[in-house]
Amino acid sequence: MRDKPYCNAPWLGLAYESTQGCQPCCEWKHDTFRGTYEEYIKSDYLKDFKEMMYRDKTDPGCIECIHNEKVGGHSRRKYYEQWDNDVDYEASGLNRIIRLDYRAGNKCNMMCRMCGPQSSSLLEEEAVLNGDISSDYIKVLDTSDVYDIDLTHCEEISILGGEPSIDLKVRKFMNYVADNYPNIEVIVTTNGTNASDKWFKTLMRFCDNEAGLRIILSVDAAGETQDFQRSGGDWNKIKKNIQRYKEVSDSSEYNCGVTIQLTATALNMTTLDKWWDELLDVGVWIDLNQVWWPKGMSIGAIPDEYKKQSIKFLENWLEELPKPKENHHPSNKLKNQITAAKQAIRILKGTEYSEHAQREFVALQNKYDSHRNENVRELDDRFKVMMV
Repeated sequence: MRDKPYCNAPWLGLAYESTQGCQPCCEWKHDTFRGTYEEYIKSDYLKDFKEMMYRDKTDPGCIECIHNEKVGGHSRRKYYEQWDNDVDYEASGLNRIIRLDYRAGNKCNMMCRMCGPQSSSLLEEEAVLNGDISSDYIKVLDTSDVYDIDLTHCEEISILGGEPSIDLKVRKFMNYVADNYPNIEVIVTTNGTNASDKWFKTLMRFCDNEAGLRIILSVDAAGETQDFQRSGGDWNKIKKNIQRYKEVSDSSEYNCGVTIQLTATALNMTTLDKWWDELLDVGVWIDLNQVWWPKGMSIGAIPDEYKKQSIKFLENWLEELPKPKENHHPSNKLKNQITAAKQAIRILKGTEYSEHAQREFVALQNKYDSHRNENVRELDDRFKVMMV
């Protein structure tokens, strides 16, 4: 057994989702506590989770942090290391909340292939309609006790969905935070389909304080690959919306940053040569995160031949980038181009091909193609081989 836990998340973090319950962080890939926050902090689930952090081997449910650290990326575990010397490991419940991930519901206007009915009302409706789940499968918790949580020591609140920009419950919570905790940095993850004045009015409440606002745009490609993976969106409209978000971020008047978070899957990493240039050209910093669920979107489904093609494309693309002049630092755009390409290469090289993953890929794509009268084989000829 370890002398101290390998991760501080069970003492300092909370992911609270109305359709899932509670867990220490949203990166955790196993069972969630199916109850409210008040029940969670008194639960055996949390007590057992803390004990698990002392085991010599990290749990497979921590795979996202394990893999991200392996490929040199950010991990939530490393984030919580900052408080190694300032945690009461004997305290019951939560020592204090440093970071809160909150999802008020699953209301969403998209049906992304790497998502699930717990996080998308449209996917829930589709799954019920096609008999994949029963109409009472999604259990919605009353998360109103989120307003009773002491956030005095909280440094970050991450707002997710569903799609936050269309959920009035999210807007109510955001206004509550703005009124009561102006010194907490707020991070909002949105699919970029909404750039309405009403939505921006809510966002702007966090742009005038010291902590500021971070906007994360969930965009996974450009053109038809983006629209196929994130069904329900329109790339041309999203591209225009990205520029509005970027204008706020670029303005010295506001304390606001915007990034694109790209979910790397077997769909977009196979067709990378078709959309990479257009997405990188939007001028917003891009971070790539590898998909872990559902298994049918895994990078492991990509045959080695196609992985090598994508890696070669990226390596050639890097070679063709302009080189900074001697004694000159590269521009922010150039730094991101280099960083994003290297992230993509690490993801492709860091995941081995698996026949099981390919079978999962075939089953998942056939399911969605059947439900939606779509055909992944028409998206790109390479999928004709992968779907055999």
